[in-house]
Amino acid sequence: MFKPRYIVWHTAADPRDNGNRDTTAAEIRTWHLARGWSDIGYHFVIRKNGTVEKGRNESLQGSHVRGLNNQALGICFSGHGDMQPLTPEQIESGIKLTITLMKKYDIPVANVIGHKEINELIKAGKLSEEFRTTKSCPGSKVNMQIIRAKIMKEVFQAEKGGQQKR
Repeated sequence: MFKPRYIVWHTAADPRDNGNRDTTAAEIRTWHLARGWSDIGYHFVIRKNGTVEKGRNESLQGSHVRGLNNQALGICFSGHGDMQPLTPEQIESGIKLTITLMKKYDIPVANVIGHKEINELIKAGKLSEEFRTTKSCPGSKVNMQIIRAKIMKEVFQAEKGGQQKR
């Protein structure tokens, strides 16, 4: 049974339109099927306008980060994170989706990572060296420390609001 312990952020790394391409889940599914995969590797794709498209069934192991697929949900953002930052709408939707998944699966914010941060898990001895990546995903224009801080702020504000209602 697939039990996610991590949420991994990615970008499609689609260089078309100078990294501004609004890549769809259907396009990514086509790419992954052409590689011989059973389906799209990501569980969700977030478009430039913030729309969340479903990818691989959430109850199934993904195929998006070697060494962690058996315990991670994958969220992919349209575009190319080394060429363009995520749009404000993507960030907002990504944070909302991430918080929903964190609550559903009891995943701590420390386990919300960018694909390239798998190397930190290797350094900490949590994964084998064979899974080291040279990828910059989700990209040099996506700062996961800032993303985690925004997630924590949202969670804190939601909890604070819930306490005031009691």
